[in-house]
Formats: sequence, structure tokens, C-alpha cells
Amino acid sequence: MVSPRKLIGLALAVTAVVIVVGAATSLLVAYKAEEAAGSQPYCIQIADGTSDYRPARSWLDLSSLIMWAKRDGPLYMQHHAILVVGAAANPRLLHWSYRRRAFEPGVLNGQIEGRGPAVTCLPARDFARKRLALVPQSSDSNYLRYPAQGTYRIPSVWQPKWSGGTSPSLLLATTAPDFQPLSRRWSDLAPGERDSNWLFVEWNPEWVLSLIGKAPSGNVVEQSTEFGLSKTKTVTHGRDGKDYVGYGYLVYADGHGVNTTVIGCGMPSDASPKSCQHRFINKGRHFYFRHRPEDVAYWRNMQQRILELMDLFEARDGAS
Repeated sequence: MVSPRKLIGLALAVTAVVIVVGAATSLLVAYKAEEAAGSQPYCIQIADGTSDYRPARSWLDLSSLIMWAKRDGPLYMQHHAILVVGAAANPRLLHWSYRRRAFEPGVLNGQIEGRGPAVTCLPARDFARKRLALVPQSSDSNYLRYPAQGTYRIPSVWQPKWSGGTSPSLLLATTAPDFQPLSRRWSDLAPGERDSNWLFVEWNPEWVLSLIGKAPSGNVVEQSTEFGLSKTKTVTHGRDGKDYVGYGYLVYADGHGVNTTVIGCGMPSDASPKSCQHRFINKGRHFYFRHRPEDVAYWRNMQQRILELMDLFEARDGAS
């Protein structure tokens, strides 16, 4: 039988090995990054197995303890890390290979225009020595550049989450109708609350337009105009024997820079007061959020607030 003292010693030895291996990986990644960048400015963004790429801010971020791509079964859905080299407006991208122990040219979807990964770090000379801390540090803002969708600088108070690649998107923790930063951590909300406390943006207007061609789900009992929107009232007979009333609102180009607005409202309840799904298109961006039925009257105000926020977040390439 192994004594407790030996078990503790073994645990300490294993921990020491893990730390040494992690530290060695960090030094190797930093060395290879500087070697690949040459005299050009560079930065490193990493995958941590849970989300899209984020900027490396500490030496620990470059270790094999942290730097791992998301997987779907045996398939890797992203790179372990991406090296961003050169000017922020048109950088050269390389990916980290553990097998080759080096940064290799190219990235997933990099050859498809507008579908490469989002860039989340700003290149700098001597990046590893000047920008990496010994321990992880938080930042008060997030740099985010989509290949063909613009560049943004978003304060961390909005708890932004993003995705690049073939389905670029952005999520901000906020709620209608005022769209102020959420006071709670969005990730701590119950699953049923999350959809009512975010603004979701994706660059896929075709999907919204496809909704318009679909027949209403339910019997149309009334059509009219309200708040400058075409309004359709439907009644659906549920399996529980009850009738459920719904309202659909639609407008095409409204003269205020919004191409299409689609709003669908069900019956609100105590558990789900924000029973309206609101979608609109602007400059190729599809915006989605939820609100209460009584907020439909302020649909233009809500959209204007969102567009003002996006304008506020826009940044020039290389802006710090």
C-alpha cells in the first residue's frame, strides 16, 4: 500500500512536470512567433477549447495547458493559436502546429473571401517581451476585426462574445428597450433567460429574408397597419385545446437605413414577458433581440439605439 507521503510526493512531481512542460511550450511558441514574424510587428491569438480566438495576454496563455482548439469528436474546429503578422489592416496569418512545433502558413477558410477567422489582437514589435504578462490579466476592451465585416473596439462591460469563419457573429449582453450593459454575468443566467438578455448580430441577411416568404404559423384573422408596420394577427389552436394569439409585423425599406424589419410576438407570460422576437437588417447585418409586446411601438427607437452603439464600437484598423 502506498503511503500518503508518497502520494503527495508523486502529485507534486507530476505537477512540477506539467508546469515545466507548460513553461517550455510558452517559450517555444514565443520564440517561433518572433522567428516567423522577422522584423514585422506581430501578435498571437489563442483558442482555449471553449470559445473563439482571444488575444494572448500572458505567458500562461501560450502554454500547452491553455492553448487547445475546440473539438467536435475527432475533428478540430479551429487552430490552437494564430500568429498575426504585419499591418492590422491586412495581416498575414499563420497557425500553430504542435506536431511540427512551429507556426505554419495559412488558416482555416483563409482562402475564402470574408470567411477567415476574426482577428482579436493588434500586432506590435517585440510582442512577447512587451505585451505578455507573467499572469493572466483582464482587459477593459476587446479589439475585433472581421475579414470583410469591419473592425470594432468593444468595452468589456458589454461581455462580448464573437465568432469568425464561415458564420461571423457577435453577441452583446444587454436587453431591450434601453440596451445598456447587463449588470449580471450573462453566462450565469438561466438558459431560459439568456435569449431575452442579449443582442445577437450576424452577417447573414439572407436567412431573415427567407422568413418573409413563409406562411404564418396559424390562421390569419386580421391584417392591418400599426406603428408604420404591416400587422398580421393569427390564432393557433394548441394541443391543450387553448387558442393562442400571435402578431407578426413587417416592413421593408423604411427610409431610416434599415432594409427590413420582422417582428413576431406571442402571448407573454410571467415566465416569458419578452415574447417578441425582433429582427432587422442594416448594412448586411442581421440584428436579433427580444422585447415585450408593448415595446413594439418603439421599434424605430430601439433600432436606432442599436445602430448608434455599433457606430460607437467601430474602429479604424490599428486603433488602440
